[in-house]
Amino acid sequence: MLFNKKILLYFILVSLSTSIALANSGFTISAEVELSRVIKLEKKFILDYIQNTEIYPKFFPNIVCVNKINETQTEWLYRVEPPLASPYNLIFILENKSSGDTLVLESVDKSKDYLLCIARLTELQENKTQITFRFKITMTRENASDIHFLAGILGEKFLSERMKEKLEDDLETFISNATRDMYIARRQAGK
Repeated sequence: MLFNKKILLYFILVSLSTSIALANSGFTISAEVELSRVIKLEKKFILDYIQNTEIYPKFFPNIVCVNKINETQTEWLYRVEPPLASPYNLIFILENKSSGDTLVLESVDKSKDYLLCIARLTELQENKTQITFRFKITMTRENASDIHFLAGILGEKFLSERMKEKLEDDLETFISNATRDMYIARRQAGK
């Protein structure tokens, strides 16, 4: 009986050591979400509204601030609040690659921290527009512990799934709050 427990403990330790070694050879977590809503406003008004980067820190949880660098680039400060660890900030430099009815903001540097925001607008009727937001965030570190002290044990898949759940909630919050604000802004502009 004691021999079986020692063998089991040995295999657990080997598995844990292997997980930590793999995590220390490069560790990436990533999440991508997409949500669509129909907004009873004209497409041009919505497009003008979402191109204003001041709305993102106002309505998107954990986006602390957005600063304009030049005509095509902005700096986004995003606060990460991992469980059982201190919050930390990520900085993304995004380039505006928008065209037509599609807003595209994408990280200039895609190697370490990557953020992509796409919003596609489709006019359904006059004063009725479908907006589809797609957000993607990726964090890559040399060591898993650079992301979270338990990252090597929890694994990329588990942490990516948690990140996706958080991003879905945040995007839902953003769309709800921004839509409400759009209706108010439209009423005020109509006066």
